[in-house]
Amino acid sequence: MFKIIMKIVVFLGLSLGLYAGNGLGQSHLVSVSPGASESGVSEDVAVEVKFDLPIKAKSIKKHTIVLKHNNKKVEGISALVGDDTLRFTPNEPLEEGDYRVKVKTVKLQKEKNNNNVQHKPKNGFQRFIYWLCSLFYDNPADCPLCKKVCGNSGHASKFIKTDKITYEFSVDSLPKVLRVDLSIEKTKLHEGNETNYEVEAIYDDNTTENVSENIEWIVSKIGIVSLGDGKLVALKEGNITVQAKYKSKLSGKVVVTVYKEINGYILPPEPDKSINNATLLGVDSNDNGVRDDVERHIIKTYGKEKIAVEIGFQVARAYNTVIEHPDNAEETSKIMDNAMDCESYFKNDADMYGDPILIKDRIITSRKFKSIQLNTEERIRGYLQYNRNLSGGVFTLTHINKQKEKCAFDVVQMLKDRK
Repeated sequence: MFKIIMKIVVFLGLSLGLYAGNGLGQSHLVSVSPGASESGVSEDVAVEVKFDLPIKAKSIKKHTIVLKHNNKKVEGISALVGDDTLRFTPNEPLEEGDYRVKVKTVKLQKEKNNNNVQHKPKNGFQRFIYWLCSLFYDNPADCPLCKKVCGNSGHASKFIKTDKITYEFSVDSLPKVLRVDLSIEKTKLHEGNETNYEVEAIYDDNTTENVSENIEWIVSKIGIVSLGDGKLVALKEGNITVQAKYKSKLSGKVVVTVYKEINGYILPPEPDKSINNATLLGVDSNDNGVRDDVERHIIKTYGKEKIAVEIGFQVARAYNTVIEHPDNAEETSKIMDNAMDCESYFKNDADMYGDPILIKDRIITSRKFKSIQLNTEERIRGYLQYNRNLSGGVFTLTHINKQKEKCAFDVVQMLKDRK
């Protein structure tokens, strides 16, 4: 009987030793944040407890982490972050003062290759010890006394029960962020170029801080730019809005345009089809008289030869004119004829006058060009109405030695620039 009592005393001593202290020295605990006795903690802090083994999600309860200030519970949410970290997020910023953290026990998943000795009761005394250990351990086989008394078993737990943790930290009152300002040096960039940005926080004590390295970015479309280390890098063509978020405060939106350039021609942005096709003349963002989708096609198709591009622009403007004013066909046909003459010169006759032939296939009658230029019922109707109003008329052809003069751009200078 004396031996039994001594064993129980030894057991209780082991148990008391195991549960003594604040739990910060227990195995498998990696870190707590804020640290124990840490001061100067920010008001928007979240409490985190990290282990070196995965945490069983079902062992986490609503009040697994309890945070108190002046003996009052701080309202918030306990959650699992990743698979090995407990986090308590307060619902409101913390007041200045001292705080006490209490972390209840949770279960950790043992490693698969754990070869711990397993134990099982074989007689009455061992069953008693096994039962007694079960009062303190999720799996009695983990009890040090049971390991000595109970014998080998196949009942080893898959989980390790952590010790409770208690510690304190203090929050100091810090200036609050009133607003966040985002400035980007250049908001229009060629693909592959970069520019500088700066994010500044303005506080309620009239101080400012450069917080460019601590930003959460909100970008309207992924993959157009990259942001980091104070640099915005243009990755591919597109329009986006960029916002900086710092401590829950958002900056204003900044529009950034990344453009593609071919032989000195900047492609306008690809227009939204529904907007572009909602009106007769569509979207012309750079106001050069050529619809944006048509301009993109011309530059991409003829961009290696600038004179061919300018002829394409002249043809596109002529189409816009005749479909906008189909009832004035007699006058607008002269604009279309000029475009045809300019194109004909550089396709068929330029070499007769010492100039290069620069166009292989016609633009003005190209099926591809027409399918882009006249791509809605309204535009087709305008063009058909223009042709009907011209039917039956007699027109004079331009002599080939005058065709070059019909180009609506400085053809002489552009020919010199080619040499």
